[in-house]
Amino acid sequence: MKALVYEGVEQLGYRDVPDISPDAGRQLIRVDAVGICGSDMHAYLGHDARRPAPLILGHEAAGTIVGGAKDGRRVTVNPLVTCGKCMACRARRENLCADRQIISMPPRAGAFAQYVTMPDSNLVEVPTGTPLTKAALAEPLAVSWHAVRLALEALHPMMPREALVIGGGAIGLAAALALKAMAVETVTIAEPNEIRRAFLQEQCGQEVVAEATGDYAIVIDAVGYAATRAIASRCARPGGVIAHVGLGEDR
Repeated sequence: MKALVYEGVEQLGYRDVPDISPDAGRQLIRVDAVGICGSDMHAYLGHDARRPAPLILGHEAAGTIVGGAKDGRRVTVNPLVTCGKCMACRARRENLCADRQIISMPPRAGAFAQYVTMPDSNLVEVPTGTPLTKAALAEPLAVSWHAVRLALEALHPMMPREALVIGGGAIGLAAALALKAMAVETVTIAEPNEIRRAFLQEQCGQEVVAEATGDYAIVIDAVGYAATRAIASRCARPGGVIAHVGLGEDR
């Protein structure tokens, strides 16, 4: 099969790799759509020691099951593979599984390829009428939804429902949408890039500022640098909640 292989810092090769076949309890999925995560870019630029070359990157995927009883089903992929047996997994907190692995990080190849294999439990069927290009967004949307849900669970009920999102990239925008879906009344995105600010305002209908000021009950750091962590601390009002979801720096 063909795959886009990370071969070194700022080096990618589109080439043949060995074909794959599913083990018992797994499905072979033809990848029809896959997103480029910020972590993929970090690896490409040589900023992620967890993803050494050579490696097939990509974990935001959707596609079609090939073969078996579920042949032809359209699915989106949960890229986090867990043991399913530990206390965390039994409590449905699979993200805390000590043996968790994610595709696009050794020992698991990613989805920048024609095919990927995944356990049945990691697949969610895509409704008829939903394009697979949109279904591939399920994983990054879920990241932001989870972060916002945790922040709201930690927020004291007497605190105002107002939030600042630092960073207007995919995760930041998804966090803003999740906040509004969960009835947060005022949501502001702080985004220094003028072009991105214009897109968020004109195409996404978001309230956007160039620089974070004021204080907020909820602050979502969707960037993850020391500078944005400092901004989050400065802008969180006493008793507020900060959710760090960005991974801009690995320390």
